[in-house]
Order: sequence, then structure tokens, then C-alpha cells
Amino acid sequence: MTIQPRSLSVEITKNVQIDYLISHPEGYEDSTHEWGLIIFLHGMDKRGEDVSQLSSYGLLEIVNEGKLSLPFIVAVPQCPSESYWNMERDAVTALVDELITIHRVDPRRIYLIGYSLGGYGVWDLAIHNPRTFAAIVPLSSGGQISKAEQLKNTAIWAFHGANDEIVPLEQMTNMVTAVEQHQGNVNLTIYPDLGHDILRTTLSNQELYTWLLEQKK
Repeated sequence: MTIQPRSLSVEITKNVQIDYLISHPEGYEDSTHEWGLIIFLHGMDKRGEDVSQLSSYGLLEIVNEGKLSLPFIVAVPQCPSESYWNMERDAVTALVDELITIHRVDPRRIYLIGYSLGGYGVWDLAIHNPRTFAAIVPLSSGGQISKAEQLKNTAIWAFHGANDEIVPLEQMTNMVTAVEQHQGNVNLTIYPDLGHDILRTTLSNQELYTWLLEQKK
């Protein structure tokens, strides 16, 4: 897989720009097949204006290692310094639209994965775009309980460490419970011996990607 830097500039109500990295799966260039798309949202310490720092972090680190089967287009945007993913909602939504247009993305198989700050962003984006994402994977985070009904038709697999001292487990369990109350399709994995940093443990699990492939809008 080749990781390529890109920058997206779109005009919505104001100028919106977001830098991102993109990786195509093995076989992409040799087929006309449409692929699932994963948008990965990073944590707070990766905010900034140097998108290259994401090339060996999180999901792209897993892609680089090549040990797992990841038949997806993977896009990793960078949240600017002093910003948060809910403030970049329009930019990420525009990025998804552009990727569908210029790459061979199956619009029924668009997925969100996010860790910590990115996990909050995953909940937020899915709530505000309930028809876009076939599945979301929030890690070490919580969401807007009052808007959980918006997620009743989105498959969710959430992950959290029981010993998380940065984001209390209660934030995740409360959000999961709220989705369940609206008969949503949600699963929660709690790591009994882990704290906040569950990123590599979660992303190294082939079962996660097998599950994603089963989810379609």
C-alpha cells in the first residue's frame, strides 16, 4: 500500500481546508472494484499543521506493517492545532464527499474509527450524518447522550479501557446504554487491564476489520 499526502480545500459557508493522508489497498490499481472507505480520526496529541506525522500512527501504522488483511481505502485527516473534531465537522464531511467522487469508494461501506479526541469526533460525525456511515468504531471516548437516537441505524463497536484515567469508562457506557435504549446495533468491548491507550491493541485485531466488511448501509 502507498500512503499519499493530500490537501482538500472546499468552500461551504466559509473556506474549509483539511490536510489528509490516503492509502489504497493492494489490488486497487488493477481492478474496477469499489472498496470500503475507513476515515480514521486521531487523538489530541496529533493535532497540527504537519500531516506527515500521521504516516506511521494509528491505523496507518497497522497498514504499513502489512500483517493484517485491510481491503479498504484509508483516509486520515489532520485536525488543526487548537481545534477539535466537532469544529472540523464540515471539513471531514466534505472530505468524504470528495473521496467518493474521485476514488472507487462503495458509498454503502463508509466507516469511521477514532481514538480519544477522535473517538468523540466519531460519535459527533455519525450523529450529524446518520445516513452516511455504515459503522463506527469509537475508542476511549464518550458521546452526546441526548442525540443517541440518531445512531439507531448505524452499527457500532466501541472500545474502552476499564482503568482509563483520562476518559472515565462511565462516559462510554452511558453513551452505549443510550443507543441501546433506541434499539441500536451496538457492541462494547472493555479491556479490564488497560487504561486510556488502547489504540494499538484495538487496531491490531483482525476481527474488527472482518466485522466492518459485514456492515453496509
